[in-house]
Amino acid sequence: MKNSALWRVVDNESGTESIVSTPSEAVAFVNSRFDTDDEPFSITEVGPLLPKPLGVITAWAAEKDGEQTDGSTTPILIKPVVLDSAIDCDDVVLWGDVYVSWNHDMYTVEGPDGSEYSEAYSAAELSEILDEYADCYEYVPEEADSHTLPNPRELIRYGARECTDRFGHLDDDALLWLAATRITLALWRNTPVENWHAGKSPLHDGTMMRINAATTRIVRSMLSFDHVDWIAVGLAIVDPSRVLPTGQSVLELGLACHNPDDPAHSADPREDLAEMAQDAIAWGRTYRLREKEFGLRTLIEFFCAFDNGWFGSPSWGRIVDRFLTAVDDRENAHWRLHRDEPWFEEWFTNRPADIADTTEFRRLLHAGPDLLSEEAAEWCVEGAIRYVCQDDHAHGCLRCGLPPATESTNG
Repeated sequence: MKNSALWRVVDNESGTESIVSTPSEAVAFVNSRFDTDDEPFSITEVGPLLPKPLGVITAWAAEKDGEQTDGSTTPILIKPVVLDSAIDCDDVVLWGDVYVSWNHDMYTVEGPDGSEYSEAYSAAELSEILDEYADCYEYVPEEADSHTLPNPRELIRYGARECTDRFGHLDDDALLWLAATRITLALWRNTPVENWHAGKSPLHDGTMMRINAATTRIVRSMLSFDHVDWIAVGLAIVDPSRVLPTGQSVLELGLACHNPDDPAHSADPREDLAEMAQDAIAWGRTYRLREKEFGLRTLIEFFCAFDNGWFGSPSWGRIVDRFLTAVDDRENAHWRLHRDEPWFEEWFTNRPADIADTTEFRRLLHAGPDLLSEEAAEWCVEGAIRYVCQDDHAHGCLRCGLPPATESTNG
C-alpha cells in the first residue's frame, strides 16, 4: 500500500468518499451498492502516497543553504512535533508559526495564526509554497563578536591533523567507527538524554552503555566516504520511535525517566526530543555546508581527533582485552581501588551466567556492549570497565606502572 496508487471514490451527489487501492476495488465498491444503469460515482487516481513532510522540508532547506555563496545558512528552524497519541512525527512546525500537516495524498500549509491556508498535492508544490514563505525571511547575519569564536576552518583542519598525529594510519572502516562515536557523543550523549540519566533514574550506567553502543552502530551504518546525509544522521539518532536495546522506543525511555516531582527529571521528554530534533537538523545542515568546503574525508577526520574509549574507537579492543584479563585475576592492578571494598569479593565471584565463559564474554564485548544482557552490562560498569587504561603503552604507562622502553647505548 505505501508505494502503490490510491483511488478516491466520490459520490457526486452527497460528496461522501472512500479511498481504495485499485480500480477494481472501486468498481466492486460501486457495484455492491447500486443496481442501476446510471454512473453516480466518478473514480480518480490520487496516489502514490506522498512522503511525510519532514523529509521534503529538510531537502528543501538544504537546497536553500546550497544557494548561499557566502557560507551562511538560512534562519529557518524546522521542528518536528511529537504528539501524545503517536510516536511518529507526522507534522512539522516551521519558523514557530508556519505549520505543515500531511494526510497521505495532500500537504496542508497554515500561515501564522491560521490566517493563511494552502494545499499541495506533490513535493514540488509544497516546495513552491515554502519558497513564498521563505521570501519573508532574510539570512542570519554574522554576529558582531563572531571573531571571538573559534574559526571552524581552523578547527576542522586542526582536527584532521590531530587524527593523523594521534592514531597514524587508520583504515576507512576504523575512521568511520571513530567518527560515529564522536557524532553519537555530540547528538545523543551530551543532550537532554544525559539529564534523563542523571541522579535517581531508571536509566542506569549499564543501560546507558548499551544504548550508546547501539546508537553508535546506527550512526556508523549511515557513514560512508561516498556520501553522508548529515541531516538524516541527526534525525535517526533522535527518532522518537527508534527501538533501543531495552526494547523501549526513545520516547518511551524518556517517559520512563520523567518525574515531574523531581526537578532533575521534570522536563517533558516530548519537548526534549523536539528540541533535539531541531538541533540535529541545524547540525546536519551546517555539516552539509562544511562538507562542500572541506571535503568529506577531511570532515570525517575532524570528528576523529579524540578517542573516548567507547565501542567503535581504536582503543576499544585494548580496553576489552585488559578488562577480560583483570576479571580472571583478582590480583590484577585494575582492582587496586576495589579489592578491599566489602562488595568486591561477592561481585567478582558472581559473574552473570551469560558472560561466565570468558571466551564468549570477550566475543560479546568486542562485537559491542549493546549485545550484552542488562545484568551483564551493569556488572561490567560496576567493574569499572570505563576506567580501564586505553593507552597503547608504546612508550610505557605511568598509570599502569609500565616503564618506558630502555634506550640502547653504545660504549
